[in-house]
Amino acid sequence: MKRIVMALVAVAVVALTATVLVLNTAPDGAVLTASGDTHVVPRAAVEKHAVEDYGRPLRDEAPDSVNCAGDLRAKKAESVECTADFEGKRKPMTISVTEVDGDRVTVDFAVLNKSA
Repeated sequence: MKRIVMALVAVAVVALTATVLVLNTAPDGAVLTASGDTHVVPRAAVEKHAVEDYGRPLRDEAPDSVNCAGDLRAKKAESVECTADFEGKRKPMTISVTEVDGDRVTVDFAVLNKSA
């Protein structure tokens, strides 16, 4: 009986470790779609995904709204400056392109903790 309990504890520890590893290495971003002759992600789509995808799955908080300066060019290392509203506190947010594969644009979100 003691061996069964020890085996179950070992399995639980391995499962918990794997879960923590996956959550800590999950990207803090989103995959968007570029379109048009200029190969950009439209401003509205960038703002929508920033609200929906910021911080998932690692954070419980999400901005109430995001306003960006313009469209996001689908080119690695490009970025757009935005302002995110978290329960009435406005914070600067930068949305940066980390990868481009055809029309698929992977982005990361970065929020400064100071108010805008």
